[in-house]
Amino acid sequence: MESSWLQTILDWVQLHPQTTGLMIFMVALGESLLLVGILLPGAAILVGLGTLIGLGVLDLKVAWISASLGALTGDGISFWIGYHYKQRLLKIWPIYKFPKLIAQGQTFFSKWGTLSVFVGRFVGLVRPIIPAIAGMMKMPIKKYLIISTVASILWSPFYLLPGMLFGSAMGSMAKVAGKLAILLFILILTIAFFYWLIQILYGFLLPRAHRLLSRALIWSQEHPTLGKITAGLIDPRKPEKGSLAFMATFIIALSIASLFVILNSQTINNWSLQINEFMLAFHTDWTKPAMLFVLALTHDLTILIPAIIVLLWLIRRKRKVAAWHWIFIVVIGYILSVFIHYFSAKQSHAWFGFHHLSWFVAVISYWAAFISGTLPHKMRSWPYTLATVLISMVAFTQLFFMQMSLGVVLISVFAAIFLSTVVAIAFRMRVRKQLLGWPVSSLFFSTQGVMILLVLIFFSQQIQKEKIIEVAEITEKQWLATPLKERQDWLNRSKQAFKIHFHGNIESFGSHLQKHGYNSRKPQAWTDVWQALRSDEKSVDIAIIPTTNDGRIESIIFSKKIGDTLLALHLWKEPLKIAASTEAVYSGYVSKHKIAQRWGLTFWKSRKDETAQDDFMDVIYNNNHMSAKTIEQQIFLGIQP
Repeated sequence: MESSWLQTILDWVQLHPQTTGLMIFMVALGESLLLVGILLPGAAILVGLGTLIGLGVLDLKVAWISASLGALTGDGISFWIGYHYKQRLLKIWPIYKFPKLIAQGQTFFSKWGTLSVFVGRFVGLVRPIIPAIAGMMKMPIKKYLIISTVASILWSPFYLLPGMLFGSAMGSMAKVAGKLAILLFILILTIAFFYWLIQILYGFLLPRAHRLLSRALIWSQEHPTLGKITAGLIDPRKPEKGSLAFMATFIIALSIASLFVILNSQTINNWSLQINEFMLAFHTDWTKPAMLFVLALTHDLTILIPAIIVLLWLIRRKRKVAAWHWIFIVVIGYILSVFIHYFSAKQSHAWFGFHHLSWFVAVISYWAAFISGTLPHKMRSWPYTLATVLISMVAFTQLFFMQMSLGVVLISVFAAIFLSTVVAIAFRMRVRKQLLGWPVSSLFFSTQGVMILLVLIFFSQQIQKEKIIEVAEITEKQWLATPLKERQDWLNRSKQAFKIHFHGNIESFGSHLQKHGYNSRKPQAWTDVWQALRSDEKSVDIAIIPTTNDGRIESIIFSKKIGDTLLALHLWKEPLKIAASTEAVYSGYVSKHKIAQRWGLTFWKSRKDETAQDDFMDVIYNNNHMSAKTIEQQIFLGIQP
């Protein structure tokens, strides 16, 4: 009965996409209301709506915002009911008919305190009860609103994303499973290599680090001046706050001094320019989406929100020493990043909402040291392995997007690691009682995953540095005298010659070709790879893997299936403008393709065929609305007025 009702709702939403925002809001609100949420399968409906997002029926932004507002409103109503009626609420119908549920909610609130508003949002059994219990317990309204708002924003993706993934993979997982297994195997081998390397380094450094600390402790006792400063870090009998503050100031000052040296070093500047040129060659439509995902790790929101969640958990567990050290590394790591950016950046950015490399490195390095102590000895190199991989990746993406020069990246990484090492030593020397590491890691990385998605949706365009392409204005005569050039792939190797040129309205051009059986498609890089990954020889829609010219994939591809081959026209929009015309200029080539299977991909693979261009031109010559001029083996196309 419930499943058929749920299916009816989802079918109705699919037929009325314009009302989806209100629908999602009402579902999230009802699912959050006191007791109503127990009867309403809101979570199941949201997962189903997420499936429609994955299928492209609904919009993710609208669904996320609507679900968050609905959850916040529903919790707010429940909180007001508890705040208004207080203990009298327990005697009101139908509340008194659910004594066990109310008791569970009170126990949950007693265990987690004010943090229960956040945690309870993710626990289905007590979600509709906790806000009312918080109101009954006279939780401060301001504190409730802050925690409830954050929880509502982070809660929505947990129910929408599973459905989205299911929807995007629906109907294709059986075909993709084996291919993804190969990719997963390669990933496991890569991680195993890093683990082996870190384990060797860890085994080499660990005993020497203990000897170094012992000697430092003896040295600090023999040198009363400087020793008083450093002794606080490694001697648990002495206060550490002064020592940590001094070391943090010293690291920041040393980093700034090093920046001045590096920025004025001609050799380092030359290396940075060479790396920028090297990275520009890899700025393609293929690489930027993957690099953008990694760069989102260093965004301020992706660091701050998970750090706050971990801090709240440590405070709730009454681990004051651990919480104090966590606050210190987060705050000082951010200050270090701000100073490095201030003294090195050529352009000023907002003090928050930017990508700070040092901050991420400091937090993730300290996390590795923090978690390592909670693990068995044989597993202690795993956190360092993960931290090393992540730091290497984000440092590379900073260079890729030219957020920083080479010298600044090196200073940022080493200064942050130095800072986290000092704080980790101070923490390890004072804490003997270990805590569970998996809750910290789970909270940190799960929240970080949600924030990465949020950053990619709302802030991705702010950090991409595109090559500035100047549009040159030429005459039609100059266009007809265009010298023959060839497509350059990502390694700057010459490929197909651009013998086809078009000037005019590309949509009108496509409509004329469509009358002769041609279809048009806009290549989408990784989307087409995914299509090739889940296709087989019997699939109706087999992708053409896009090619690149100067880092850009085709602007548009016109294709027509002829027997077991595919005839395709590949066109790139040129940075040209013909005088007295508002239409675009395109250049490209014609190719023939056959279905191929490589590395688990099924796609139309180009093959050499001298007749391809002639076969395509037969269509042009037989169309009264098209014009063609052949000049030195190049063909210039246009649309007849």
